[in-house]
Amino acid sequence: MPSITTWSRIEPQTSAADGEGLGAGFAARVHDPLWLLARQWQVGEFQGEDCGTPILARWRGRVSPMRRFVAGPVPVNTQVDGPRFDAASVPLETLVERQVVAEDGLRRAVEDGLHFLRLLGQQRLFNDPSAAFASTYAVPEVTEEQRASLDPETLGYAELVAGRALDARRLRGALGDPATPRLDPALGIDTGDRAEVVEAYRAWVAWSDTLFSEPGAGAPQDGQTWQPDRLEHVFSLSTRLGDDIFGERTLTAQQYADGTLDWYSFDVNAEISLGSGQDEPGEVLTRTVVPAPVTFHGMPARRFWELEDARIDLGALRPGATDLAQLLMVETLTGFGNDWFVLPIELPVGSLVESRSLVVTDTFGVRSLLRPTGDSALANRRGFSMFSHTLPFGPGTEVAVPNLLFLAPTVTPIDGPVLEEVMLVRDELANLGWAVERRLESPLEVGLETATDTPDLASEPAAPRDVPVYRLATPLPAHWVPLIPVRVTDDSAEVRLAPGAVLDLSGVPRVVSPQARLLDPGPGRLLIREEEVPREGVVVRRTYQAARWYDGRLFVWSGNRTSIGRGEASSGLAFDDLVG
Repeated sequence: MPSITTWSRIEPQTSAADGEGLGAGFAARVHDPLWLLARQWQVGEFQGEDCGTPILARWRGRVSPMRRFVAGPVPVNTQVDGPRFDAASVPLETLVERQVVAEDGLRRAVEDGLHFLRLLGQQRLFNDPSAAFASTYAVPEVTEEQRASLDPETLGYAELVAGRALDARRLRGALGDPATPRLDPALGIDTGDRAEVVEAYRAWVAWSDTLFSEPGAGAPQDGQTWQPDRLEHVFSLSTRLGDDIFGERTLTAQQYADGTLDWYSFDVNAEISLGSGQDEPGEVLTRTVVPAPVTFHGMPARRFWELEDARIDLGALRPGATDLAQLLMVETLTGFGNDWFVLPIELPVGSLVESRSLVVTDTFGVRSLLRPTGDSALANRRGFSMFSHTLPFGPGTEVAVPNLLFLAPTVTPIDGPVLEEVMLVRDELANLGWAVERRLESPLEVGLETATDTPDLASEPAAPRDVPVYRLATPLPAHWVPLIPVRVTDDSAEVRLAPGAVLDLSGVPRVVSPQARLLDPGPGRLLIREEEVPREGVVVRRTYQAARWYDGRLFVWSGNRTSIGRGEASSGLAFDDLVG
């Protein structure tokens, strides 16, 4: 039976053997060349602007690496001798965000203990003491008190490794300093094996100490950028850019908390001095490069018969009337997209750059001197300063500082799972603020959900009572820590939010203590500024981050992130309640 389905292929064919048939089609010839010339004249194809294409550019500027770093806020009109800073040694995010990693995790203790046994097995020993170490410093059995407080996953893991796995916490505490470790005679280590055991222990300590990037004991300025009262990082960088002692330039990051650190996170701070005036001034560099045309997807075609890229439709953008930046971008790309060139200039990371001059040579041999924005020779001309650092002079008063470019030594880290999450919210019905511990870190170093920002306030119906029961206050949801406004000092009018206390059902005062490390300010009392807990709330998270530096080194650290909350919440707290 013949097929009822047929296919037809439509494809170009030419009988010309030399390919002239296809060439004539691609030529797109017109019948009236004079008409095409008129159209080219109408669209400006023949307009002469007496300008050539840049073929050579010489850039000259002063480059100075950041040499000082000070963690935390610095009072105005203060001169300090800031510690030295090396931008090539560590990423700036790592230096700013890293905290001390707690060593009380059960999973880490077991895995570190296994690694010690591996290092011990690589030594040439007459009698292997691995079994003696594992039995002497084994993970202890779970007590009844721990059994009642641990989550099911942690409890199962603890029961599995108890008495079987080597506990690195006990091993480190027993042997102590790796320079002179204390080897227990009960381990039964032979005299000929003591040197090998000490070598394995030293290698293990060195590996354990470099596993995470933590604040060093020799760097007191490290690890102090986090401000618990403002839930953000504050730090300053400084260098000497000019030749005289007044050439110091200080950049301060006042509100870094979202994990995105770049040049726009810094403001010029002229009210403090970090001691860079005594350092070496910046170096004047000259770079001669070949300009390259700027290309981007969707840019306008240069010729009349060229097909444009359809992946981006700039005409479909609908910027608002006040969105000046997007309007300028659309105008630049659509009207002057072919007029931009890029100069590939390599500069050291972590440096502050000030341009001096730019000499461009075009195809006609004409050299044009371009002065940077803010130059004294351009006093009567206002330059473009959208991408400039600002110099604050007070609340709501800022002045753009032109001709400064900070090449921040930053990376894009990979964020791990959330270990802790605390939401700070307002409760208008109870007239209180709350720190809701939504996620806490377990001994297995994972985040466990402990509370929600919308508690279930519905209670089970109880049998009717003849006489209503009076309750001084209703019970609170679990892991809701009240934030009560208190005065900073007795003679001060400033009010801040501090963890308070509530009354339990029996009427006895019960202090509700936060369990999250995010709410632990260290020495002293946690006093959060009232303006840091707005009506929309704040979410603070603690995670592990990992990133590789430009030389291939891996940095892993623990840091905090702050983001906007999801509005107000209600705890259901009520006083003078009657239960029928």
